[in-house]
Amino acid sequence: CYDLEDNFVGSGPDCITTTTSTVSSTTSTTTTTSTTTPIPGTCYPPVLGADKDTSACSGQYPPAGSCTVTCAAGYSGDPETYLCLSLDTGFEGSGPVCSSTTTTTSTTA
Repeated sequence: CYDLEDNFVGSGPDCITTTTSTVSSTTSTTTTTSTTTPIPGTCYPPVLGADKDTSACSGQYPPAGSCTVTCAAGYSGDPETYLCLSLDTGFEGSGPVCSSTTTTTSTTA
């Protein structure tokens, strides 16, 4: 059998379609990294790692600049104060100590 409309070929009850279809899937991951150039005359925010949030340290002028560094989302710990005393030394401070708030449990049977 052959039909221009339905695209079948063959004879008798053994007709098959000549139409084929292809299904494909694509998965992609995008990672975005941003950097910020400080305002002229301000201390450059400290680079402390992904577990810490230093966003409050932008736009601080020496010698009286200060900011509070906290733990990033998904981490906990006590905040710490950093001081912007001069452009030469930048921010001075230490910490905070941040611990992940995500726990992983595995059991072996």
